[in-house]
Amino acid sequence: MVEMSKILEQVADVVRESGRVTGEIPESSDLYAEVGVESVNSIAILLALEEKFAITIDDTEFVKARTLTELVKLVAAQTGETI
Repeated sequence: MVEMSKILEQVADVVRESGRVTGEIPESSDLYAEVGVESVNSIAILLALEEKFAITIDDTEFVKARTLTELVKLVAAQTGETI
């Protein structure tokens, strides 16, 4: 069982790297409107999350997830972790 804080840390790392964001990312901030992730980088984030966690994330659900918290919930659901 993986700690949720560890998943949060890994998801944040993916968003920083693939979303080309520097610094801390508040968990509840909108990644696109507030953090500055460009929508063109969202596919890179999706693919990187799928690769890192060896999961498949539904595109429709991914588009709805606009915060780190929501992305963590998606990853946790696919990996069988509970929040």
